Amino acid sequence: MTNPVVKCSVDTCVHWLPDDACGAANIDVLDSQSKSAEETKCKTFELRSSAANMVGAMDNANWGGMVREPFREGRQITPSVTCTVKDCAYWAAGDRCEADTVDITGSSAHTCEDTDCSTFESGGHGGRS
Repeated sequence: MTNPVVKCSVDTCVHWLPDDACGAANIDVLDSQSKSAEETKCKTFELRSSAANMVGAMDNANWGGMVREPFREGRQITPSVTCTVKDCAYWAAGDRCEADTVDITGSSAHTCEDTDCSTFESGGHGGRS
């Protein structure tokens, strides 16, 4: 299975790129007891507040996608998604996300708790096995 397309509107994050792209190599969506999108969070969020924060986030940068993006058709900057939200309809064994698109939101976020995975849909079955 291919990675979901990650669309991120959290422009206060060091990984945010224009056109609501995410420059991280992997994002972690957390909160195993979520009943709504507001109870989920992008644990990969890092506040874009200083050069030190930006340098610190470089270990999780999607360098390959950033190099390919200008030269290939379609979105190349697509991080892998690790999701521990087992109550989500898109969660699959191995903490994978089976959604086609993952929308991360959080206007004026300052911490990961200010972010949400708005793709979340309550599965009511405890996830897929």
